[in-house]
Amino acid sequence: MSDAACRPRSEAKSIQPLRMHWVDVEGDDDDDLVSVEAGTLQPERKSSPNHIPDQLGILSLSNMSDADSLDEELIVQQTKDPEIVKADTADLDRDFTKTETPLTSSSSPHSVWDTDFHKKHVTAISSDKFDSLLKMSPHFFDCRNHMAAFVLVTEVTDTSGRACDFYQVVALGSGRSSCTSWLCFNGTMMHDCHAMIVAKRALQRFLYKQLLLFFDTDLQAKSLSIFESCAAGPQLQLKAKTSLHLYTNQCPEGATMNFNLGRYDHNPCVELHYHTKGLLVPAAQLKPIHWATKVCCLSGTDKLCLWTVVGVQGALLSHFVQPLYITSVVLGAKKVYARHLSDIANKCLGDGWEEILPPLYKRYETIFLCCEDIEPIRVSLGEDVLSVNWCLGDKDIEVLDSSKGFIDDSSPSVTGPGFSSRMCKRALYSFFQRVAKLSGHSDLLDLPTYHGVKMEAGVYQTAKELVRQHFQSIGAGPCNGKKLVDCFCI
Repeated sequence: MSDAACRPRSEAKSIQPLRMHWVDVEGDDDDDLVSVEAGTLQPERKSSPNHIPDQLGILSLSNMSDADSLDEELIVQQTKDPEIVKADTADLDRDFTKTETPLTSSSSPHSVWDTDFHKKHVTAISSDKFDSLLKMSPHFFDCRNHMAAFVLVTEVTDTSGRACDFYQVVALGSGRSSCTSWLCFNGTMMHDCHAMIVAKRALQRFLYKQLLLFFDTDLQAKSLSIFESCAAGPQLQLKAKTSLHLYTNQCPEGATMNFNLGRYDHNPCVELHYHTKGLLVPAAQLKPIHWATKVCCLSGTDKLCLWTVVGVQGALLSHFVQPLYITSVVLGAKKVYARHLSDIANKCLGDGWEEILPPLYKRYETIFLCCEDIEPIRVSLGEDVLSVNWCLGDKDIEVLDSSKGFIDDSSPSVTGPGFSSRMCKRALYSFFQRVAKLSGHSDLLDLPTYHGVKMEAGVYQTAKELVRQHFQSIGAGPCNGKKLVDCFCI
C-alpha cells in the first residue's frame, strides 16, 4: 500500500495526489457482467480494509432486447471466485486514505474538505479513471478537454480502529455542447451534453443500480447498497459518513461569460443563461415560441445554484431517496473562478426565504475548491461534438453525438434501440419502473406518463418551484422546464 494512502488526514495536506490505476475485475465470461467493487458499497465495514466478503455483488447489464421498452436489465448475481477476491483486494489497497476525523454526509465542516490533499486526490482519481476507460478507445481522448466526475467518499475502519476515507469515482461525463435541433418528445434524445450534466445523468443511473441492490430480496446484495432506511420518513438516505463530491476540469459555462465580460462585481445575482442553437443566451432574450420548439438548456452555473436547494437526484429518484447534495466541487480552473462560482451558487438566491422550504430540503452550502488538472488541457476542435459517459457497473463507455443527442456510430457501447442513449429520459424511466416494482410502489406504476411521475413527486416539485419563483424575484429571469418533452409513456 502506498505511503501516501496510509497517512492520517492531518498529514495529508502536503502529499501529492495519488495516481490510482483501476483494474476491471474478471471472472465471468459473459461480456455483460461487471463487478461492483465491494469497498464503495460497504462503508460500515469494521474489519480490515483488505477484507472482502466471500460473495461480491455483480451487476449484469444486458443489451436491451425490446426496442419499444428500452428495458435495461440489471440482475444481482453472486460469485465466490477467489481470483475476483484477490483482484478486488488489490484495488482496495490503492483506494484507501486514512483520516482521524469522522465525516458526515450532511454537515461536514469546511475544514475537513478544504485541504490540498482532498482536492488533489479528487482531481487525480477522476482524471485517472477517465484515462483508464479510454485505454481501449484512445481516439476519444480529446473528449477529456471538458470532463466531470462524481466521487463518493465513504468512511470505513481498519483493523487498528482508525478511520479511513474510501474515494471512488462512480460516474463521469464529458462534452461541451447541447443538441441544436428541434425538441424530441418521446424521451429518446439527450438534449444537453455538457460534461457536468452528462456526469449527473450517469450518477442517476448509478443511484438506480444502488436502489435495485437495496430492494433485492438477497440480504447480501442489500448490504452492498450505499442506501439505508431512515426513521424520519419513507425515503432512503445515504449510509452514515458518506458524501458526494464533484470534479470538473472546466469552469461551468454561464459564470465564465459574466467573468470574461467584466460583469462580475461581487454581486452574485447574475441573470440566468440558456444553451440554445449553439449559443449561450440570457433567459430574458428567449421568446416563448423558442422555448416551445427549440432545445433550451439551463447553463451549468445556474444548475449548480439550483442543486444547492433541490439536490442532484432529480424528481423521479426523489420518490425513493432524500435530497442528495454535493459536499464539494473541485474545479480544474483558475482560482478566481472557484471563488466567484461559490458566490453565485451559494449566495445568488439570497437569505431569509429558506425557512419556507419543505421538509428535508434546505439551502446547502457547497464548498468550491480549485486544483490544476494533472495534465494541461489540450485545445481541440475535432471532438467537441462527442460526449462520453460511464457509471460504476458499466462494461464500457458510451459515446454520443451531442449535436444530434444520440449515440455516435463510433461508440464502443450501443444498448438502446434507434441509437438512443442509456442516459436518455426513456431509459431512466425504465430504471424507475423497475425500482418502483421492487419497492412495492404500484401507485407510481399506474401513472400514465413520465411527466405524471415527475409531478407526483410533490415535495420535490414544491422546492423547485420555490427556487424558480425566487430566481424571478431577484431579476435573474425565468427558470423554465421542458414540460412537453416529458409527456411520453413506455
